[in-house]
Amino acid sequence: MKHTIVILLMLAIAATGMAQETQPRVFQQIYNSAMKTANDPGVPMPERKAASFRADAVNYLSNRTLSEIADTTKALKPEEIAALNSQLDSMAYFMYDYVNIFNKEYSRAKGQKDKARVLRLFREVSINNPLYNDPDRQLVLAYYNREDFLTQFSLDTNWVKAVGEVKKRLREM
Repeated sequence: MKHTIVILLMLAIAATGMAQETQPRVFQQIYNSAMKTANDPGVPMPERKAASFRADAVNYLSNRTLSEIADTTKALKPEEIAALNSQLDSMAYFMYDYVNIFNKEYSRAKGQKDKARVLRLFREVSINNPLYNDPDRQLVLAYYNREDFLTQFSLDTNWVKAVGEVKKRLREM
């Protein structure tokens, strides 16, 4: 299912003339890398779980972008489609950065109390910076409510704002 949606997104981008680049787009690179890691039995389980989150987060962003591009009630201009595709790449990049910052801070934390504080901060920032205000809470909170994953973040996150806020709050700590 995930692969079908990503393929549909790529076809939509190609159909709009936006896929003229020879290099894969940022979101594609992050998705492919995450899927490779998530499916590699030689990679430790915590890394595979973080990669699963990354892949699902990119997939969520891709689906939302495709929905906006395919919305027949809007007559999007080529520059609006380009802006949506640029936003997809930016969000994917900043989501990747967000997870890396979290992993770094979490591994630096001393003791369970500090680790819980770091997790709480990143969870709070992700939930408080929605991108779409998606009403499908079950989907959006698929990882947020999973204690078996360290990446307990909302999928509906404005990752650009979230990275900025989390960096600011980390400096204040």
